[in-house]
Amino acid sequence: FEGMDAEAIYRLGQDKYENEDWSDASEAFDRILLTFPGYAQIAEVAFLYAESEFRAGRYISSAAEYTRFLGDYPAHPRAPEAALGVCKSNEALSPHSQRDQTFTEQAVTVCSNVARDYRGTEFGAEAERVALQMREKLAQKIWDEGKYYLKRGLDFSAVIYFEWVLEDYPETTWAPKSLVGIIDAYTSIGYEDEIASARNRLLTEYPDSPEAQAIGEGEEESGARPSNGGGGETTAGGLPN
Repeated sequence: FEGMDAEAIYRLGQDKYENEDWSDASEAFDRILLTFPGYAQIAEVAFLYAESEFRAGRYISSAAEYTRFLGDYPAHPRAPEAALGVCKSNEALSPHSQRDQTFTEQAVTVCSNVARDYRGTEFGAEAERVALQMREKLAQKIWDEGKYYLKRGLDFSAVIYFEWVLEDYPETTWAPKSLVGIIDAYTSIGYEDEIASARNRLLTEYPDSPEAQAIGEGEEESGARPSNGGGGETTAGGLPN
C-alpha cells in the first residue's frame, strides 16, 4: 500500500472483495481504518472489513468488528446486516453438540435480540431461524445426557435430563423425544402412572410428532412396539438402544 491514498486502497479492497480474495480485501480495509480514519467512506470500509473477516472464516474477529460497527454507526443503513453478522458469527463458532456450548448459548442470546430488534425484516427472520437452530443443538446436548444415563440403567437420572429438555426447550424436536425417554425410564422402573402421564402428554402436546404417531400406532396395534424406522432394537417407548 506504499504511496497509495485511501481511495486507491478502497478500490483495491473492493476488487479483492468482489473476487472473493477475502484475506487481501480484509488487509486493504484494515489499512484504511488504521491509516485514514477520516476517509469519507470509513463506515462502509468498517462494514466491509467485518464482512471480509467473516468470509475468511475468522469468526471471533468478525463478531468483534460487526459489534464495533454497530457501536460506531448504529443508525447506518448497514446496521441490520451487521447485527445479523454478529448472530451468524456466533452460529459459526458453535461446535458439535457433544462439546462445550458456550458459543451456542451466546448465539441464542445474540440472535434472539436481533430477531426482536428487527422483527418483520429479512434480517430478523434469519436471526430467529438461527436462534431456533441453536436451541435445537442445546436441547440435543441435554437429551444426549439423558440417553447416556438411560442406556446404563440410571433411570431416575435420565428422567431429570429429559425433564430439563421439556422445561427449557419445549418447542424443539427433542421435547417429544424426551417424553419417549421418560416413558422408557419409567417402564424400566415400573411406574405405571408416570408412564400413562408421559404418554398422554406426548399425544396431547406433540400430536403431530413422529414420536406421538408411533406411540398411537403402537397402541392401536394392541401393544405392538412402534418401529424406529431403522430396523434396530428399541426400548419400551421407542428410544433407540
